[in-house]
Amino acid sequence: MIQQPFLSPTDISYFSRHEPQLFQCWDSLILSERLDLEHQLGQIDRERLAYQQQLLNAPKALPIESIDAFDSVHFSGNLADELRGQQLIEQGRVGCLLLAGGQGTRLQCTGPKGIYPISLVKRKSLFQICAEKVAAAGRRAGRLLRLAIMTSPANDLETRVFFHTHDYFGLDRSQVDFFVQGQLPFLDAEGRLFLASPSQIAMGPDGNGGCLTGFARSGCLKKWRQEGIEYLQVILIDNPLADPFDAELVGFHQRQQVEVTLKCTERAHVDEKVGLLTKQGERFCVVEYSEMPTSEREAKGEDGLLKHRCANLSLFCFSLPFIERMAVNKQQLPLHKAWKAVVDARSSKEAYEGFTIPSFAWKFETFIFDWVPFAEEAAALIYPREQCFAPLKNLIGEDSPATVQAALLRRDREIIERLTQLPPPDFPFELAADFYYPTASLKAEWKGKKVTEAYAHSSPNSHFEFE
Repeated sequence: MIQQPFLSPTDISYFSRHEPQLFQCWDSLILSERLDLEHQLGQIDRERLAYQQQLLNAPKALPIESIDAFDSVHFSGNLADELRGQQLIEQGRVGCLLLAGGQGTRLQCTGPKGIYPISLVKRKSLFQICAEKVAAAGRRAGRLLRLAIMTSPANDLETRVFFHTHDYFGLDRSQVDFFVQGQLPFLDAEGRLFLASPSQIAMGPDGNGGCLTGFARSGCLKKWRQEGIEYLQVILIDNPLADPFDAELVGFHQRQQVEVTLKCTERAHVDEKVGLLTKQGERFCVVEYSEMPTSEREAKGEDGLLKHRCANLSLFCFSLPFIERMAVNKQQLPLHKAWKAVVDARSSKEAYEGFTIPSFAWKFETFIFDWVPFAEEAAALIYPREQCFAPLKNLIGEDSPATVQAALLRRDREIIERLTQLPPPDFPFELAADFYYPTASLKAEWKGKKVTEAYAHSSPNSHFEFE
């Protein structure tokens, strides 16, 4: 039986009139390719496409009045919040969403960024580091903790295979959910759709802002709510210092009775490429560094300090009823545009004779921080950078494997010093994830224990790993 077209004659007529370049290879396509192209066109939200095209002609809007948010934030270090949050985790009321849709292109890594080996000694991947933290947090809580992983169409299969091949790094298969983020079409310099191949429309991931709607659409939201989960912590795969089950964060979030909490740190320097926490009236919001005028981004107060001192780290705690409300209202986020190089992944250009792909195009994304202004109540909690932020972005220089490994070692030295109450080892090592979520027995075992290299090598059950 011949499959029926996905588009009505009216839809075909619309795209034929307004986007005729999409049909330039139509006559050479076989039936399955034509149906595939029709299916893609049928998935395009024409209202959203019109919005994308309008953004190209609109003048770049200045951000809302950038009010300093520093006086409205709270600082981490509250033991009562940590104890409250640990109780919530032990009660199974907290889950984690890992945003892992990125590729490792800038790291010269083929495949998902999460497979990149980054730990100092064992060369554990970003995925392994995160999974082992979830497992360790679960051991301390005495229960399996929920983890959802948002992938992209480009890396979904490889991500699932990677976890399966490595037996989920100690997690139970039942506690892990996967879902795929959405896509938005690229636009060329004239604001038109274009093809990536004769039967494929050029598309790209729609940004991390779609994580909440994707979480709801996938069925995870409904399932998790039925299991009694009330709070969702969100972390990024390229930050191996991110804590998937931050007890203080969720304890603070519940005590403040807010819908969204941002986990922030102070900006390292004026040119740091991070979103800046500001306020619109009484509501928090984040302005992307590239979208804030240089004069405002570099502005200083009378005290000589930067006016906007809070850096957004894309670490959040959301209340699930807030996500439900956004999903029910079908809330759309604003789009952010960027002029980017288009990767031509075709293996045989001879097969597409006379067919060209633009070298650059407009890419559109949503950002997760744009959910914050929709919250009736939001709060921000500032942490020391060395505890929570070591982004892996580049192969060399800033935010590179070298800087990340140095940050991981500093954090491990801090943790072992706190547990032993003795100076940390002066040789390279890495800790097992259990040290990040220490049980009472682990604390008792390591209190007052001086760690030497000879001791560590002679102790096969040690949590230490060495070069």
